[in-house]
Amino acid sequence: MNKSPIKKPTQDDYIKTSLRIPRELHAKLMEIAEYNGRTLNAEIIDRLQAGPIYDLLRVLARDSAETKALVKEMHDLASK
Repeated sequence: MNKSPIKKPTQDDYIKTSLRIPRELHAKLMEIAEYNGRTLNAEIIDRLQAGPIYDLLRVLARDSAETKALVKEMHDLASK
């Protein structure tokens, strides 16, 4: 079974853009990027791509709390 080779991104796969951010945020991102062994650009991209995952986790956590509350309520009603 032959796997197709993974296409390495080229400069044409990216769009150059300019972004204004507060100095303190820039410094913090630079510090975190260095700690993670990444460029500032790679750190920002990683964080932007992770955003939807964290949004989903928040929804799951909220739904889990609501489900636990409903189960407790049902248990309390059944115990009466």
